[in-house]
Amino acid sequence: MSDPVNNAMGLAGKRILIVDDDTVSRIFLRELLVQSGAVLDFVRNGYELQKYIGSNPEPDVILIDVKLPDADGVELAAQLLAKKPGLRVVAETAYAIEGLDEKCRDYGLKGCVYKPINKDELLKLLLKVVE
Repeated sequence: MSDPVNNAMGLAGKRILIVDDDTVSRIFLRELLVQSGAVLDFVRNGYELQKYIGSNPEPDVILIDVKLPDADGVELAAQLLAKKPGLRVVAETAYAIEGLDEKCRDYGLKGCVYKPINKDELLKLLLKVVE
């Protein structure tokens, strides 16, 4: 199998929307993904996500934190997917929540990554999602 880090250029030009209220997490994700050539956009909460979706081109992938200050990220993703079934959403979280992987799958998300995020695993998942 090919190395995701070496093939990260498959994300070049892809728009990734990162929804996370934590500044350190946003900086970390930017550092992790900037070399891939992806176009990165950031919002901090559910309210900003709704505004973004209503006024910007549809992202290729949304990477959404499970625990946002104003919403449950998985529930919010499910609401978005009900309105726009073509969206591709991946959850990310620092919390080991029993049944989260199944909940994400049941709600139509493309996966879930756990912090501390492994760069290879994240790139592999994102590449799979955008194919």
